[in-house]
Amino acid sequence: MSAAEARAGDAAAILIDADNLSPTAVEQAFTHMAHQGWRVTLRRAYGGHEKLVGMKDCLLRHGVRSLVNNGKGTTDALLVVDAMDLLHEGRLPPVVAIASSDADFAPLAVRLREAGHWVICFAQSGKSADLDLARCYDQLIAVEGSPGALEASPPAPPPRPARKTPARKKAAPPPPPDPVREVLESLEGFRQGREIAMNEVVKRLRAAGLMGKSATGPAFLRKNAPYVELSPNYLRLKD
Repeated sequence: MSAAEARAGDAAAILIDADNLSPTAVEQAFTHMAHQGWRVTLRRAYGGHEKLVGMKDCLLRHGVRSLVNNGKGTTDALLVVDAMDLLHEGRLPPVVAIASSDADFAPLAVRLREAGHWVICFAQSGKSADLDLARCYDQLIAVEGSPGALEASPPAPPPRPARKTPARKKAAPPPPPDPVREVLESLEGFRQGREIAMNEVVKRLRAAGLMGKSATGPAFLRKNAPYVELSPNYLRLKD
């Protein structure tokens, strides 16, 4: 049977190594098989008496038949013997799940695949030899061992709001150019506070197109150059 042939509605078996898996992992195995739509017609668990009692509630909830081993270290043999009996009696359904992280069941998986069964493994995370198991099974499905594994993962905390970077204060725009002052500073001695002849100033301002022919020097400068001291015939930069 190929992966495409293991369809919803197929009969399936689950053989549980109770010495090797936790009840939580077993619950996940049944949940997965239910999601696949398989009819789990054969359900068996193998292990020591104490282990089987420890997962009694889980086994009862899913109608699993318990088979007690013949002492420590005999669970694997019990599972393999029972599986081969079922195979030879023609009682194994098309899909067979072995719920164990033990790689010792790899030869059994190979034998069942040779007989035409679709064989999957439910292996507990952190305990299984994944590479060895993956080679021998048609499908390897990881299950968890912690009781909280079946619960929905808590929602991720909302991302922290990005810290707002304080807006940088915009630099004050440079003062607009003062063409009148530029003309005055071009006159020799103005920056040093020397007296400059008014006639020369008027001549320069009119040449620069800043002062009309009808305007008088003192009146124009009082309005446009408050940083100068005026006399009828001279001006100079204020201290």
